[in-house]
Amino acid sequence: MSLSDVVTFLAIFVFFSGHASKQVGDFDSIYPSNVSLSDTRSPLTIALMMSFSGDYVTYNSLSGIQIALDLINENSSLLPGYRLQYKLTDSQCNQTVAYDNLFLKYVREQPNIVGLVGSGCEDATIAVASISHYFNITQVSADSGAPVLEDRTIYRRYFQMIPSESSLPIVYKALLTMYGWHKLHTIASDKDVFSKVLDVTKGLLNGVAEITSVIYNNANPQNSIDYYIQKGMLFEEDARIIELAMYESDARKVVCEAYHKRKISPKYVLILRTWYLDGWWDPANEKNYILNCTKRQMETALNGALSVSLDTFYTKDHSLSGLTFSQYWKTYSQRGEELGLNYNRSDPTFFDAMWVYAIALNKTIQDLCGTTSFASNISCRDSVENFSYSNNAFVDRMFTHLSNTSFTGITGDVSFTSNGIRSLININVVQYRFRNTGVLELVYLGYVTQTGEINFEKTESNETLFPHGIPPDGAISMEEKEIELSLTIFMYILAVLGLILVSACVIFTAVFRKKRLVRLMSPTLTAMTCVGCFLLYFCIFFAAIQSKTILPTSIICNVRIWLWAIGYSLAFGPILGKTCRVYYIFNDPRPHKLTVKDWMLAVAVCILVAIDVVFMILTLSVPQLRVGAVLVPDVMNPISETGFFQEKTMNLILVCESTPKKSFEIWRIVLIAYKAMLQAIAIPLAFAIRKVKIKGLNDSKYLVAIVFITSISLAVIIVCFAAIYNNVNASAAIYSFGTWITSTTILSLLFIPKVYYLYRDPKGENLPSTNNTYEEQLSCMEDRIKQLESELGTLKKTRKTIKCASQDKSILTDNGTLPPCIKNGTEKCVKSMEMSTEMGFVSAMKDDVCERNGEHTNMDNEHFSVTSQSQLIESAVVIENNGTHSPTMQESSHMKEAAADLRDAHKV
Repeated sequence: MSLSDVVTFLAIFVFFSGHASKQVGDFDSIYPSNVSLSDTRSPLTIALMMSFSGDYVTYNSLSGIQIALDLINENSSLLPGYRLQYKLTDSQCNQTVAYDNLFLKYVREQPNIVGLVGSGCEDATIAVASISHYFNITQVSADSGAPVLEDRTIYRRYFQMIPSESSLPIVYKALLTMYGWHKLHTIASDKDVFSKVLDVTKGLLNGVAEITSVIYNNANPQNSIDYYIQKGMLFEEDARIIELAMYESDARKVVCEAYHKRKISPKYVLILRTWYLDGWWDPANEKNYILNCTKRQMETALNGALSVSLDTFYTKDHSLSGLTFSQYWKTYSQRGEELGLNYNRSDPTFFDAMWVYAIALNKTIQDLCGTTSFASNISCRDSVENFSYSNNAFVDRMFTHLSNTSFTGITGDVSFTSNGIRSLININVVQYRFRNTGVLELVYLGYVTQTGEINFEKTESNETLFPHGIPPDGAISMEEKEIELSLTIFMYILAVLGLILVSACVIFTAVFRKKRLVRLMSPTLTAMTCVGCFLLYFCIFFAAIQSKTILPTSIICNVRIWLWAIGYSLAFGPILGKTCRVYYIFNDPRPHKLTVKDWMLAVAVCILVAIDVVFMILTLSVPQLRVGAVLVPDVMNPISETGFFQEKTMNLILVCESTPKKSFEIWRIVLIAYKAMLQAIAIPLAFAIRKVKIKGLNDSKYLVAIVFITSISLAVIIVCFAAIYNNVNASAAIYSFGTWITSTTILSLLFIPKVYYLYRDPKGENLPSTNNTYEEQLSCMEDRIKQLESELGTLKKTRKTIKCASQDKSILTDNGTLPPCIKNGTEKCVKSMEMSTEMGFVSAMKDDVCERNGEHTNMDNEHFSVTSQSQLIESAVVIENNGTHSPTMQESSHMKEAAADLRDAHKV
């Protein structure tokens, strides 16, 4: 197609605006009407059904039809002896009126019409085409393209001069594919010509793009276009590519609403039909509705909009009529001025439609009458001129020749498919665009082939089509957010530092394992703590690792949960056990206590770990509890807008959840509740032993600190992690840092003091102490346990001596009676002796304490109270350090009694 032809074609859209609307009575019902008396040819009448009112008017195409009839009747090789004419009726673009016209104007009043052209718009055409075949009437439409008309079983003798509207989705798919659009919003009338195209579009674009739509019905006030505009429901919120599938009256309303909603170029793309009348956007053309827009506002809204056309105006050679498109336009412009008609996009197709009928009639008459002169064949003339609706032979031949139509018209090659639809060659694409003069024009961009290939004109490109850049489609793109690189590096550094700390603690324990200071740490429990902290530090690596695929992330999720659950139990379990043991020693008043050994606490820790393992196996076995990776929006920044077009992106993250989510919530609550329960048990115990200061339990105060700090850390992790669980960076940071703080606190408070004490005392034999505290006293008790056992042995011998003396007459007095102490009661005497012995032992202990601390002063009872002495004796009974001997049951009883008497003495 040459540039001059394109310019000529586009000039049609801006020519002849301003003519008043016409009625059918303004035109001759029969054309040609002024026939010369010398013209003796017999008339052949074609029914012409146009629409002068309604949703879509076609009467402006009368100019092209009349030009075609003039050329046909002037052509001596066509229909010799006959003159082709039309009889005009108005369908009003209404089904009922179209039915009435067919029966009343044609079947009853004009029983010998040889064919029908029309019927003005889709509604009327569908109605007439569904019954015209019952009267043996062939029908050719030049302005209808409803997809339902492709059904040959219903529309049996129907032919269509334009390709079906169902071809339009080819253009939509080509545009969406070329510009990477994945979303199309359609505002469509429920008329078949629009709604059926929408169905085809959805089918063609299935899997290619998301289709959203608003389908309205003006017959229903609650579903009309006005209702959707009033409620603000016309446009889908994020849609940027918007198709308008409606007649021009509704299109004016939608374009005006688009202007007010700023759904216009360059950030939005409107796609319209091309077959609207010239200047259709002018509010002055709206007769039944007051638009809230000026003409300039409407033009601003349309600037940059696209329009697709099924018309094929590209003929540059001479057509069968002897005219090129440019020559046709010159003739048409003159006829349009004479008739006072605007340009209609269907004019050229109506022109070619009349030629289709002329050629088919010519061949049909030749079949019936032969190639001899029609005038000499009386019987043939009678069968043609007196055609009746029961003449099957005539209509069958007409149908055959119409089906085999093939010629070059001014709209290009004319032929029909087996369904009677015009064969599609190319689909034109044009754009509404302001020229330098400020006038809105339709600019020819190029065409789309049947295979969906877009071909631009030489002067057009993406840059001219979208000067500001290709607008987004409005589909919210999905972007999977990953952990920030800087945060990932920081987490790795924390994990490595933690592993180094664990390794240092293990090496320290192994190197100094024989030192008394290290032995008192309970090496078995300390080793379990180190293993737990190692798992927690290693867990941080899995918190920083993230994959963009579901399966690897699901594996990472499960590994991370296993490491954290088991690591936490191993790290905190020994701390809980030691805390319980110290509390048991100092708060259980029973004299016959059970000795709590390290292996017992180790077994308890293993039980805690076993509970974790059983719980984890259960979650893997039950599908509803199974944890996997799920893509969810980033709650802290779910939608981000960037660039000139403010393109929206939904930020997604992969999180660990189970399906359904409620099951995961229950699962997570149970796991956290289990860990919180351990902390809850440890907190009151730690509070109770917070003032214990004993050399043998030299890490008790650090146990208290560990319990409190880890409890606070766990609480912060739970609260923050639950609040920002879907924030990939924040949740990873809190999870990792909280885990690191917990592990580091445990190791630091367990090992750093020991390292310091060993630095002060490389031999590691003297336990750390503080002035005037029970630690000094208990240290003396530990060193003197054996002496205590010896003293207790002496007590046993003393008791035995007194018992024997009570039976020995040699100790009787001169008058033969027992000494006073024995006479007053053996038990009292014995207890007095035992108390004296214990007081002596305590006194010796005081001297030893002072001697060990380099103090050679006498400690009076105020500094070493009787209460303190009694507590020392009670503590000595139950203290147990790595196999150290405990007093016997009987010995413990004596010490308890002595302690009670000491308290009584103190009170006195």
